[in-house]
Amino acid sequence: MYPMVSQAPQWRPFGNPAPLGNSGFAVSTFVVALHTGAIGVASGTPPNIVTGLALFYGGIAQIIAGCWSFATNNSFGAVVFTSFGCYWMAYAAMLIPAFGISEVLSALDPVTRAHSLGTFYLVWVLQTFIFLLGSSRSNWGTFLTLLLLLITNILTCAGNWTQSEQALHVSGYFGLLTSIVAWYTVAADMLTKDTFYCRLPNPGMGLHMMPDSIATAVNTPFAPVLCSPHITGKIDVHTPGCHIDLVHPMTGHTSI
Repeated sequence: MYPMVSQAPQWRPFGNPAPLGNSGFAVSTFVVALHTGAIGVASGTPPNIVTGLALFYGGIAQIIAGCWSFATNNSFGAVVFTSFGCYWMAYAAMLIPAFGISEVLSALDPVTRAHSLGTFYLVWVLQTFIFLLGSSRSNWGTFLTLLLLLITNILTCAGNWTQSEQALHVSGYFGLLTSIVAWYTVAADMLTKDTFYCRLPNPGMGLHMMPDSIATAVNTPFAPVLCSPHITGKIDVHTPGCHIDLVHPMTGHTSI
């Protein structure tokens, strides 16, 4: 019998879950914004048409993207996508009679119902603000999407709390802008050299998405870098574009 040989764990690349999460977010937000702002639809039209989108694309798809982000060691993306996926599922639950939420809300007096909905959106104002702060070193697409979403949530919260149709109308337009920027981010991620003829710019904000060890070493010419227990590299900050060479023991030499 031969002794058992312990093999090194195989490194498995994962695809980028961001386009899926952003697509589910953009589509659901776009449809809801039209109804909230009474843009192209009559004021007061029930937004039940979004139930399927909110439940499956905005909800389940974003939760899948969030779990996928955990697997790629992207905690920020995981929390954001999973949180907004749960938001859309909660939104869908308010429109599904079996949950009983819509029945309870309709039985309340207008002021109490308005305050209940305002409280719901107030929580997401606070949550989105935290996400916005966490995106300040990512890229402009993500940052602007969350900034516009924060404004949208503030206006939606105020519009529901004060029963102001004007605030809700303006929030609808900001929701549309949020969707457009999110769709642009999707296109910037998906239109690669392998799928399209050019890349859409989505510039980063400072030393975005870099391991802290790399970001710290930028001020040291030719500084050796330990990116992870399995990746080593070197930075030459005097080379145009701050060329980064990384060597992975399983995938070989990679230049970024």
